[in-house]
Amino acid sequence: MTSAPAKDTNSALVGIRLGASNIIVAYFKDGRSETIVNELGDRVTPTFITLNEGNDISIGLPAKQGFVRNQQNTIVWSPHFLLKHDGADTFNKYYTQRSPVTIMEKDDRIEFSVTIDGKAKSIPLESVLIHLLTYVRQLILSVTGAREVQAVLSVSYEMIQTGKQDLIRTCMNKSGIKLYSIVPDACSACLAYELDKDGGHAENNVLVYRLGGSTYECSIVRTVGGCFKTIATANGFENSGDAFTDLVIDIIADEFQKKTKSDPRTTSRSLLKLRACAEQAKHILSTTASTQCSIDALHDGIDLDSNVSRLRFEGAANTLINECLKSVDNILNKAQLQADDIKLIVLCGGGTKVPKLRDAIQSKLSNADMLSSINGDEVIALGAARQCYIENKYAKVQLSTDAEQYERVGVRYFRSHMIATDDEKGEISDSDAEDDNNDDEKENDQLDLDWDKHESYLRKLNLTEWKDQDHYKVLGLGKLRYKATQKQVRNAHKQMILRYHPDKSKRIESERFSLITHAFELLSNPALRRSYDSVDPKFDDAIPNPTTADGFYQTFGPVFERNARWSVHQHVPLLGNDETSFEQVNRFYRFWYDFESWREYSYLDEEDKSQGQDRDERRYIEKMNRAERQKRKKTEMTRIRNLVDRAYALDPRIKRQKKEEQQRKDDEKQRRKQEIDKRRQDQKQKEMDEAKRIADEKQRVEEEAKRKQDEAKREKEAQKKLMKKEKKQLRDLCKEANYFNESGSPPNLKQVEQIETLVEYLPYDDLKSLNEKLQEENADKRAIVLVEVKKMDEQMQQSRLELSQPSSASSTASSSNSSSTIKWTSEEIEILVKALRVYPAGVQNRWLVVQEYLKRCGGNPSRTVQDIMQKAKDIASGKKEVEETTASLDHIALNSHKQSTMLENQVKLSQLTVTERDLDTTVAWTVDEQRIFEQALRTYPAALGSSRWDQIAECLPSRTKKECLERYKELAKMVQAKKAVNK
Repeated sequence: MTSAPAKDTNSALVGIRLGASNIIVAYFKDGRSETIVNELGDRVTPTFITLNEGNDISIGLPAKQGFVRNQQNTIVWSPHFLLKHDGADTFNKYYTQRSPVTIMEKDDRIEFSVTIDGKAKSIPLESVLIHLLTYVRQLILSVTGAREVQAVLSVSYEMIQTGKQDLIRTCMNKSGIKLYSIVPDACSACLAYELDKDGGHAENNVLVYRLGGSTYECSIVRTVGGCFKTIATANGFENSGDAFTDLVIDIIADEFQKKTKSDPRTTSRSLLKLRACAEQAKHILSTTASTQCSIDALHDGIDLDSNVSRLRFEGAANTLINECLKSVDNILNKAQLQADDIKLIVLCGGGTKVPKLRDAIQSKLSNADMLSSINGDEVIALGAARQCYIENKYAKVQLSTDAEQYERVGVRYFRSHMIATDDEKGEISDSDAEDDNNDDEKENDQLDLDWDKHESYLRKLNLTEWKDQDHYKVLGLGKLRYKATQKQVRNAHKQMILRYHPDKSKRIESERFSLITHAFELLSNPALRRSYDSVDPKFDDAIPNPTTADGFYQTFGPVFERNARWSVHQHVPLLGNDETSFEQVNRFYRFWYDFESWREYSYLDEEDKSQGQDRDERRYIEKMNRAERQKRKKTEMTRIRNLVDRAYALDPRIKRQKKEEQQRKDDEKQRRKQEIDKRRQDQKQKEMDEAKRIADEKQRVEEEAKRKQDEAKREKEAQKKLMKKEKKQLRDLCKEANYFNESGSPPNLKQVEQIETLVEYLPYDDLKSLNEKLQEENADKRAIVLVEVKKMDEQMQQSRLELSQPSSASSTASSSNSSSTIKWTSEEIEILVKALRVYPAGVQNRWLVVQEYLKRCGGNPSRTVQDIMQKAKDIASGKKEVEETTASLDHIALNSHKQSTMLENQVKLSQLTVTERDLDTTVAWTVDEQRIFEQALRTYPAALGSSRWDQIAECLPSRTKKECLERYKELAKMVQAKKAVNK
């Protein structure tokens, strides 16, 4: 398309698409529209505005990225409030879920309540829009280098129907942009694909489907002669691009929650981070099979690292896509049209990049061709820029009133409604006629005007072989061929009649002229012409077969352009060049692998079924012709498939794409391997650290337990030593005092027994106090001891009296029942065994004495006499519940015996002189000594070595180590002798 330069070279002709979520700007230059890239290199600028302290304003992507931190002072979706929204509107509820900024309406004026530096401030909608448009103007001037901006603004159809256009124009003027007009998004999208150049009179219905970030719009535009008429439209925000983003959010959040048991959607900060990542993932999944989502410290300080596949995303989007298709059904019902009535589909908006959504719309409107070669984000802005150029071209032209209410867009509208003088028409460039395909005066230039050659060609033709003739050349359309319009065919036939008609000229025979008539009848009939075009003899069916990719585009590009004419679906994607994006390359091969050819080969039928004599013969002829056509059709599809396969195998872009994809897979595989290795190492290190920690903790606990045990043991030993010392001191004091008998008289056994009972009865403190009293000067030792003995007897008597009372008996029985359930500890059993040794059978009130002894030595004070007697029986019978203490009983018995017999041995030894002790080596072993000796042999085995006999001798204070060894030898001899006798 060529165009004359704008009248004002200092003005930039731009198209602005003002959406609720984003702003896109395009400008018209050198006969085509181009999208303006902002300072960050993006073609799309978000409508986010952050108002900071000190009149500092952030617009676009920086404001959107900082939305997580500055929610209270960031305004989003401000253009959406150009529409009327009441308090009960669903959009307001939807808006409050996404932004904490409060919306207020005062005197039909929208205001945003933001918080700046902790203070609330109201910002009117007009100020927000002026900031946005001022930013757009500065961007345009910096890119184009122009002095002023002239623009066409494209908005939703619903916004045009409201009364907010005055507000928009005011904001545009205040921002320094000259506004030509405000056009609907649907018409701008049609202008981007130049649908206004159609000069025919047939009506076509175009479905324009826009899926933006926060809104969607579905419109049906009827085109008649290049003029547009919007016959139905529907819009909303429920099934917008954000709904698809929410699906990705749920996929990522559910996986994160499954791994970490925490939901990141519960906090607004985490949700905003998740939304930013999900938006990026959604766009990536439109072109790749999967994407990796990573967010640092998403929730509770935990990082996100998740892989989302397109298959998983599309599976989750099935319900949402079905909801999107309902808007198509609604708009068809509203326009009273069927799906087959739609001839073209125009997609716009970033949300239409989802492949499954495109396929679903195409499947629903299978009879329509889909126009999606232009980026969906940019298509509306590009169309608006072209409309700006058209309005600038016809700025001084007066237009007539449109009775049909066509949209005031497109070059055909301005040309058909133009009211201008000849001078004004002369100001319009001749390039407009070229742009509008106005070729009425040039139709005849396409004919073969070398009539001599044409006459010579006609004379060479054979009348009987008309089927093999070139009908286009017969009519003089050898240059145009299948590109010739019906008007050109009629004009060519008219020229042939004027020159060769038998009534007007004798240049060729009348029979030859019938070839011209036959050619015109065939080419003027669309069905017959299509049949002939499908077997065009001038078409080159050859497929290149190079071995290398050198000159790939020059070799295969023309071939695909030739074969594109056979496509059922027009707007066929072409091969492109090395700079073509991967998305367009994939779309190209996807189209050609699904290529549907309209070649039907009926022109080559060998027999005409109309020549059949009856119905059966005609059916047979048709059957044979159909089979032959199917065979040729199959051969044709095989040829197309071979062409595409060869191109695909040699395409350097595919090789590069596969290489990059393989590299990406290898990198991803390597990354996963490294992550697995790292996790394994971390897990192994964690297990080692945990094992070390457990071992250290166990060692610490064991050391602490051992330390406490040692301390308890040392304390116990110290207490025993102190107790032993005090007891020994008391016994020595009593012994020195001859047990308080008259000097020279033998000790009174009863008195000795009472003193020994007192020694065992008194606790340590009382025992120490008694020893201190006895060591005082001039102390009446006998009186002191007798007082203590008397006190002991009184306490025992008091205990007996308490037990003898009935009430005490009943309480004793109840306490017995309760205490019997109390488990005996090893210390209590040791004390009980010791008490049984100290107070053997025959001691008066033995069990009361044992009970009192248990209380004084730290036993359970609730132990009753019956409980003590029962436990004594259990110990004597060796029941199972006391087996755990059996190992220590022998040691206890030995110690008890050693203590009980100490006094007796001391008395005996004290009565012997040193000489007698040395000579009396033949003292017979008593029964008790023999029993203790046998018990000691079992307690201290031979594995102890030389220390064994020292320990055994300690158990028998009346026997020396030597005596114990000799006794052991005697017993061994007796056992051997007994065994010999038995044999």
